[in-house]
Amino acid sequence: MSQDIPILIIHQSSHLATANSAMLKAMGIDANIKDPAGGVIQRKPGSNEPNGTLEETAFFGGIPVVLGRIGPEGLKTFAREGAKLWARFGYTTAQEGRSIPPVADLMRQVAGEGGFAIDVTTYPDVLVDRTYIKANQSGAYSNRFRVAGAKLVVDGSPQGFTAWRDQPYFKPVGNFPPGYSGYASASGEQVMDAVQWASENGIQVITHANGERASDLLIAAHRAAQARFPKAKELRPVLIHGQFLREDQLDSYKALGVMPSLFPMHTFYWGDWHLDQTVGPQAGLNISPTGWARKRGMIFSSHHDAPVAFPDSMRVLDATVTRRARGSGRIVGPEQRVDVITALKAMTIWPAYQHFEEKSKGSLEVGKLADFVILSKDPTAVQPTALAEIKVTETVKEGKSIFRLEPGARADAGAPDIGPLLLAFGGHGGLIDACAHDAMFRLTAVMAGAGATR
Repeated sequence: MSQDIPILIIHQSSHLATANSAMLKAMGIDANIKDPAGGVIQRKPGSNEPNGTLEETAFFGGIPVVLGRIGPEGLKTFAREGAKLWARFGYTTAQEGRSIPPVADLMRQVAGEGGFAIDVTTYPDVLVDRTYIKANQSGAYSNRFRVAGAKLVVDGSPQGFTAWRDQPYFKPVGNFPPGYSGYASASGEQVMDAVQWASENGIQVITHANGERASDLLIAAHRAAQARFPKAKELRPVLIHGQFLREDQLDSYKALGVMPSLFPMHTFYWGDWHLDQTVGPQAGLNISPTGWARKRGMIFSSHHDAPVAFPDSMRVLDATVTRRARGSGRIVGPEQRVDVITALKAMTIWPAYQHFEEKSKGSLEVGKLADFVILSKDPTAVQPTALAEIKVTETVKEGKSIFRLEPGARADAGAPDIGPLLLAFGGHGGLIDACAHDAMFRLTAVMAGAGATR
C-alpha cells in the first residue's frame, strides 16, 4: 500500500518532511531534479537519487498534493474545528501565520458561514501574491475574519538545522559538511524587496527569522526601507521566533521599532536539544531571549507555533517563566526568565498592540471587549513550577461563553488531530491575561487580547 499511496511525514518543526516513493513521484521529484532555491532534496549516498527527506521549499511543494485530496470542504472543516480547539485553550483571537490566497478565501467563507466563534487574522505569504494582500488587507473584521498584513520567511528551523546562523552549528545530527551553518530560504533580494514593498504600501509585515544571519538580513532590509519610508516604523513590523539572537541585534530591532514575537516554549520541548546539539551549552542559554528584550525596555509577544508545539496556553506561560527543559530539568538561561506578570503581558496586552488592537483587547478595562478566560487557579498565586497545571475552565468572547471545561475533562479531550489541521494552515503563538487571553492560527496562536464588559 505504501508504494501506491503518497505519504508525507512532516517533521515537528514543519520545515522538513519525509516522502515515500509515491509522494516523490506525485511531486515530480527524481534524480534529475535539482534542489530548489531555498531548499534541499536530500540524496542517497553516492548518487543523486532522493532519499525521501525534503527541506524547506523542497518540502512545501508536497502540501498542495496532500490538500488537493482533502478538498475545499475538508479544509473548511479543519478551519472550523481548529478554531474550536483554540477556544479550548483560552484563545479569543487567532493568527494564521502564512496563508496563500485560496486558503485565505476558504477561511473567509467559513467566517461568512458563521464558523468562527473567535477572531481570526491571516498574514498571506508576501512572496506568493502581493496583489491579493494589498486588495484584502484590513484593520476591521468581517464575520470575525480579516487579512491583517503580510508574512515573510527568511530561513528555517533550529531543530532541523535549517535556521541560518552566523557561526557553525554545535553538533548537528545528520550528513552535514564541516562548518555547516544553515541557509536562507529566501534570497537577499527577495527579503529587501518584500520589506520595501510592505513599507511603501503601508502594510504590516511579520517575518520568520530564526538564525543570526537571517536577522542580519532582516535588520538591513528594515533599515533600508525606513530610510526611504520613515513612517514604516509605525507599521509595527514583527520578528517571528528570533531563536538565535545577538544582543546587538536586539538593539537594532528596538531602534527600528520591530517587535519580537519570541518562542520561549522551545526551552521546554527542545531546551536539551539546543544545549547539546544546535548551539551548545553557552549560546543555548540565550535562545528566545526574553530577558534581553526586557533589559532594553522592549515589549514582546510569546507563542507556541502549533503544530510545532501543542497550543497549550498554560505551557506557554510556564515556559516563559521557568525555562525548564522537560528532559533534564535544566534551566535554559536563568537570566532570560521573566516574572509571571511579564509573561502574562506577553500573552495579552503586548500581542494586542502587535495586532493594532490595543484599544479593544489585551486587558480588562471598561470599554474593551469582554474577551477573557476563567482559570482553575490564579497564576500569580501559585509556585512557578505549578503554572503548567492550571486549566482553562471557560473561554468568553464578547460576553458569550464559547468553551466550558466539564468537571474532570481535559481541554484537549475530543479535540481533532491537529497534525492535518495545521498542515492546512500556517502559524505562531499564544497569549493570556490574569483572567483573559488570545491567539494565533496556523491554525496557531499569537494571542491578541482580552477585555472587560462594556
